[in-house]
Amino acid sequence: MSFIKFALKNLFAHKTRTTLTLGSMTVAVAVLFTLVSFNSGYEKALKTQLQGMGIHMMVVPVGCPYEAASLILKGGKIPNYLPADVLKEVQAIPEVDVAAPMFMSAIVRPDEGRTDIYVGIDSSTIRLKNWWKLKGKFLTKPNDVILGSDVKLIELSTIGDQIYMPEKDVTLDVVGELQPTGNEDDGFFYIPLATAQAMFDQPDKLTGISIRLKNPDDAPVVAAKLGKIKGAEVITMGELLGTMMTLMGSAKSLLLSIVMIIIVISALGVLNTVLMSVFERTKEIGVMRATGASQAHIFGLVWLETLMLSLLGGIGGLGLALVGARALETVVKKFLPLAPKGSVVALEPGSFLLIMAFVLGIAVVAGFYPALRAARAKPIEALRSE
Repeated sequence: MSFIKFALKNLFAHKTRTTLTLGSMTVAVAVLFTLVSFNSGYEKALKTQLQGMGIHMMVVPVGCPYEAASLILKGGKIPNYLPADVLKEVQAIPEVDVAAPMFMSAIVRPDEGRTDIYVGIDSSTIRLKNWWKLKGKFLTKPNDVILGSDVKLIELSTIGDQIYMPEKDVTLDVVGELQPTGNEDDGFFYIPLATAQAMFDQPDKLTGISIRLKNPDDAPVVAAKLGKIKGAEVITMGELLGTMMTLMGSAKSLLLSIVMIIIVISALGVLNTVLMSVFERTKEIGVMRATGASQAHIFGLVWLETLMLSLLGGIGGLGLALVGARALETVVKKFLPLAPKGSVVALEPGSFLLIMAFVLGIAVVAGFYPALRAARAKPIEALRSE
């Protein structure tokens, strides 16, 4: 205990210098802890945001373009179809979260100058496209139909109305309306998958399967597995996934650079404080050596001072981080593209342990040279110094 009191007395012999070092160490630890916590939360938030976008990849027939709707609108026909059994193969892949089958076809009405696109779906589409806002209810009966927001305006129909298709001699019951999405989903008629297949004489056929993964990082693995399915072609949302993962990498690089600067500054600050303390106490160290203190005692004393200085700064930094993490996060977000909304600082136990390891590392590195210099001081030369 007396050893610790002696170390504390030496540290605060020059209160201004020690206080400034503690202050810089406190701020450094607070910034470091916030950045580490932010990095963890930022990556999770980006992945959650990516998950919310719904579709990560699609399986389509070989030779069939992803933009099937554009092809149909231009008067073309989908050249190939997928067997419905492919869906089971896709669903059997462990990394796949949702696999939503789809059948798409159209009825061209040249007299009216329009092409009506019908999309056969099942309940998995609601899970996949979790941004959809549906008024009414989902498809439960063979003749049910949900209208895209643009289709509703063209048909002048609403929930409870019926739409007659003379080309197929089918009457559809409007059970739901899709609120505007801002994409091609607004222009489709949505009917049960089996109804669409039967209506266009393609039983047990699919035009595509939209997929969401449990973890977007698994895209290459899943794409390789899907590529082995006969007659199927895999289309990944490569640009989207690539951009998001690049953002994660950029964020990590930026944070790592800041962390390295913080580590260097903190280590130099502690090193300077302890080294100056050793220089100023040369005569005192000489007296201790002359009265029986060993090199190990001197080394341990100086290193204990370094450790205590680092721990005090670390504890203060953690306290400051807990209080001001949100404010610092706001500043950091300004430098990161597509930063998720809301707070993403994740105050996890692992972050606390990492910071304490950082603090101890600073103490070990910064205290070694001053402690070694003090321990090697010769008693006679130390006593002669002023």
